[in-house]
Amino acid sequence: MGLALTRLQRKVLAVTLIIVVVPMLVAGAMAADWVSTHFEHRLEQWISGAAHVDRIWLNAYQNDGLMLGRALQRDTAYRAALARGEVEPPLAWRNIARQLGLRVIQVYNSDRQIIYSSTPLRLVGHWSPDHPQGLVRAVDHKHNMLVAIAVTPIPVGTGPDHDYVLLGGLLNRYFVAELAQLTGLKTRVYYRDGNKYVDMLSHSHPGAPLRGLSPQHLRRLLLAHKADYDMRAGTGQFRGLYTPIADSDGHVEAVVFNGLKRNDLDTFLTNRAALFLVISFAGVVMGGLTGLLLSRLIVRPVKDLHNAVMRLGSQNFDATVPASSRDELGDLGKAFNAMAARLRIARDDEQQRFREDKLAALGQLSSALAHEIRNPIGVISAASALLDKADQSPEKQAELKRMIRQESARISALVSDFLKLSRNRPPASAAIDPAAPMRRAVAGVVARYPQIVVDYALSRDEIRILADDDLLQQAWTNLLTNAAEALDGRGHIRLSSVKRGQTVSLAIEDDGPGLDGAIMPRLFEPFFTTKANGTGLGLSIAAALVEANNGKLEAVPQPGRGARFVMRFPVIGDNS
Repeated sequence: MGLALTRLQRKVLAVTLIIVVVPMLVAGAMAADWVSTHFEHRLEQWISGAAHVDRIWLNAYQNDGLMLGRALQRDTAYRAALARGEVEPPLAWRNIARQLGLRVIQVYNSDRQIIYSSTPLRLVGHWSPDHPQGLVRAVDHKHNMLVAIAVTPIPVGTGPDHDYVLLGGLLNRYFVAELAQLTGLKTRVYYRDGNKYVDMLSHSHPGAPLRGLSPQHLRRLLLAHKADYDMRAGTGQFRGLYTPIADSDGHVEAVVFNGLKRNDLDTFLTNRAALFLVISFAGVVMGGLTGLLLSRLIVRPVKDLHNAVMRLGSQNFDATVPASSRDELGDLGKAFNAMAARLRIARDDEQQRFREDKLAALGQLSSALAHEIRNPIGVISAASALLDKADQSPEKQAELKRMIRQESARISALVSDFLKLSRNRPPASAAIDPAAPMRRAVAGVVARYPQIVVDYALSRDEIRILADDDLLQQAWTNLLTNAAEALDGRGHIRLSSVKRGQTVSLAIEDDGPGLDGAIMPRLFEPFFTTKANGTGLGLSIAAALVEANNGKLEAVPQPGRGARFVMRFPVIGDNS
């Protein structure tokens, strides 16, 4: 037959050309446009998502610094140390900062003059207490770098003055290496040097300037503070995203670049003409098989990457990407899986620490409950012993029985209150006489220590405060028990109250050996005690109970005299 075609063959060929080839050309053109557009869009989403992770990593320094600074702000021992001129944070706080990656710890006075620094680092930029989080340039004797900072004011004593604690994480070569390892992308940080930006952290090209950005793109970065995506970043070797990092005054101090190196494969996949020819030819030869192959090899992996990034963004750290291929898409998938695994481990560690904190809190609650129950048990024991004596009058026996019933009910109430306290129950506040819970606590303690003499010097004003009567009785019982034990069960305790303005102060003072000035900063720390058999919870529980009732418990130094503690509460109503 040779090359001659029959009429039927020519008809089949014509029908094939019309039905298959022409639609395939149209489909090839549409497929080329769709694949190139979506491939580039998915890559941009992936790089943008990775850059967002970088920003989260940077903000973590600031958030951790702010969290630790606020915790240090509430540390009464450190505030007392600042008032004495001891500016160095306690070792425990410095260890926590180091574990969080906060290598820069600096303390400034109220005039913002540095008075302590954990490192010889010098801040070139300035910070403001009005902006608790920011970015500041810094130098040491070798390198330029940036510091992601958090600033927290620390009250000094009881006056209006504040010192400032600055906690920061270094944006140095190690930071850049961690970002590159975390995202799997090429990462560079360009610092501002006058009117230009240079790469100070690169191992291969230190000092290289930021190039390849058009003037309008540069204005977008520096003026609008908007990230800029470039399909031909640098010298055309990368697809990348330039992200500006501004300080607290809005000046762009650095530009972070995250890029994926271009190669022949992704260049081809974004060339519409080449894709049209290849897809059309493959469609004529293989038809739907080629479309399926393209779908499996190209579109689906990028879509999987996008879906996984979205799941990761919604806190689903179990998201993974199939990464069996050995091309750039497979490398992206492997980098994503490695990043997700690290985040998953970090989440598990955080959950483990949370469980450990819950167990520690349970132990503290149990110890506190035992400590609180011991006081009324002592009263019951003393009253029972007195009942055994035959020379007790009926009236005295009735009083002792009443005390036993009262303290038994108090134990029941203590257990109930601690159960409520474990559920974060707020105090059952009511308008009360602030001296009433003090007097009831005195009755219980004096029953245990009959040789203690209590003197009163209470204000005669009709004063009312808003507080929980039972919780304040517990606080006074702890303070009175400590005073009686300091006196070895024999001596004088003086109770007084005075009203100044809209504040009432109630004080307890004993004739005991007093308090060593060295232990004053730690006096209200849980489990800190100087007693051989003490639990270290009495004063800390008393302070917590007073604070829960909008009051404040203070230890007043008295050199050469006994211990003195003062409770202060705001007065309610018109008591002027």
